[in-house]
Amino acid sequence: MSFYASYKTVFDAVKAAIETKESIKTVILGERFTVGDLPKAILNAELAPIGQASMGDFLEARVRGSIILVILEYEPKDWFTDIIAVMGDVVDALLADRSLGGTCFDSTPTGFAPGEIKFKEKVFFGGVVRWEAILHYAP
Repeated sequence: MSFYASYKTVFDAVKAAIETKESIKTVILGERFTVGDLPKAILNAELAPIGQASMGDFLEARVRGSIILVILEYEPKDWFTDIIAVMGDVVDALLADRSLGGTCFDSTPTGFAPGEIKFKEKVFFGGVVRWEAILHYAP
């Protein structure tokens, strides 16, 4: 399998995991989108360092991503109930199968930041969940 195919498969698995959560209506991966139909999860790729794995001829890629969660158009009455609970569902989805269906060696959430999200000069409420997956790849 090519590096691109292996890399993309990890993101597809993250998307599929999030789609199992009823608290998220829409999951976006590499597509154009509108902000409507909330709560929405938007997956973004981030810097993925690649180096020699400790065993054999494998390379180890640390595939990293962020999941921007756009949850509400108005300030929440209770951040824990309205925002953080939904973000927690996304973390739970990532932890349900740390190999993401066998697409990687291991994956873990690495950051959790509730707050304001700005799109096209409009403020929304939600947050960002960051994650990392270790992918062993043989060229």
